[in-house]
Formats: sequence, C-alpha cells, structure tokens
Amino acid sequence: MKKECIFIDVFTDTAYAGNQLAVFPDGGGLTVDQMQRLANEINYSETTFIFESERSESDFDIRIFTPGSELPFAGHPTLGTAFAIMELFDLGKGGRDSLRLGTKVGAILLQKQGRILWMTQNQPEFFDQHTDTERIAGLVDLSPDDISSDLPVEEVSTGNRVLIIPVNTLDAMGRAKGNATNLGRYLKDVAGPYLFSLETTRADTAVHTRFFAPHLGIMEDPATGSAAGPLVGYLLKHNVFGARFEGENEQGVEMGRRSRILMRGVLEGTEYTIQIGGECAYVGRGEFEI
Repeated sequence: MKKECIFIDVFTDTAYAGNQLAVFPDGGGLTVDQMQRLANEINYSETTFIFESERSESDFDIRIFTPGSELPFAGHPTLGTAFAIMELFDLGKGGRDSLRLGTKVGAILLQKQGRILWMTQNQPEFFDQHTDTERIAGLVDLSPDDISSDLPVEEVSTGNRVLIIPVNTLDAMGRAKGNATNLGRYLKDVAGPYLFSLETTRADTAVHTRFFAPHLGIMEDPATGSAAGPLVGYLLKHNVFGARFEGENEQGVEMGRRSRILMRGVLEGTEYTIQIGGECAYVGRGEFEI
C-alpha cells in the first residue's frame, strides 16, 4: 500500500521557515500503529492524516501525531491541514473559503481571508496558577528573577492545556531551554510551558514566545497554534491589551525559523472569541510504502 504525503510550512509565507507539517490526504486503511510509525519516521513535531467525516458538524476528520504520541488537538497542524485541503488536494468543493475539521476536542472552524487562514478555537479553560517561581524557572533553566511578578503563571487550555509563563526580558527568552527532567517530573496533564515576553525583536509585534516539550520528544516548537490560543485567552483575562485586540506573535526566532502567528481576541462578559491566523507555504510531496 502506498500513501501520498505533502510537506507544508505553517505560519509563514516562505518555504523553510515557520513550523513544518506533513499531511497525508488519505488516512483510510491505516492503523494507529502505522500512523504513529509514519509520524516517527518523518520526525516533524506533528503529522496529520485526513479522513472522511461521519459527523455532520465537520467536513473532514483529522488525526494528529507527534513522533511519540497522538494529540487530541494542535494548532499549526489544523491550520496547515486546512490549507492543504483548500489549496493543494482535490478534496474540497472548489473555491471554498471555510471548512470545519473534526478533532478529538470537537469541530474547529477555519476561514480563509485573502492569504490568511483563521482558526477559531474553543472557549478557554483556566486551571491552576503557580507561585513557586523557583520551580517554574527550573522548568526552562532560568532564574526566578527572570519570571515576571506582574502577571501570574497559569495553566490555560483551548484544547491542549499549556503553562503560560510571563518572562521579563527578551534576553531571558533567549537563554531559556526546556529541562526535560524537571518538565517530566512536575508537569502533569500539561503539554508544556509557553513562555512569552512583551519585549519583542520587532516594534510591530505584540509578544515574543517559545514553547518547549522535550519530555514529549519536542525539544522546541517553532510555532504553536494550540498554545497561542490559550495565550490570547490569558491576555484577555488579565487585560494586558484590553478586552479586544489584534496582534502578531513572533515565535521560532531562536531556532532560525521565524513564525508569524496572528492573534485576535475579544472578551464580552464571560464569553471569549479566540482566533489564531497565519499563512502557509508549500514545500514538496512524497510517497510512502506502507
């Protein structure tokens, strides 16, 4: 059995930047073990498989795998898979500018506006706040003084639970690295830490971010849409940019894979609207013998 696969860079308009993604347009006939082996062989942070949906609320279903495990939801794979369906694969109803992809956290709405694809994420859930800055700093090999005291360290989810860590300076962001031992020991039911700083490399950028998950086989991720969504919820909750904002999130800079993650957020009463957007670039395609 042969299966086609294409390769896309997400959250960039330029190939060989942003976050890499492998997409299989036809996951039919593959077992979970085969999908996991393919994801491990490709060794990107995520690989997706597209299936015909049996649910009325989604146009297609997707399954998302890291090299080591399946994820219920991830941002850049969802965005990149939608780009593949709309622009590259003969799967859609030609010219469509929106679709819903079924994931294990529900159907995710994606809409195309010009070259930008926007993903509407679930309502945020807010979990524990952490006050032990020494332990938090130890997750990413920083000093407690590098962690901001103006904003909380908080677990937030719009599908994947991440630990939002506010960092004081761009210098500290550059020194951070994921400590696999501490992350594996202290993080339970949390995908990983998402560090952010209001100091950025460009004046027109709102936040600078990094995501580490070496305990899950991902040393660092160059663009993390499923963490950018929780960050939008966090920024709204704590009134960092007000109850309504749009801004750009720069990630992947330290890896040499600059990513441009667009963020939209609105908080009305207790209702959140969270959208993450970006462009995608086609890289190439191949065929795997199963």
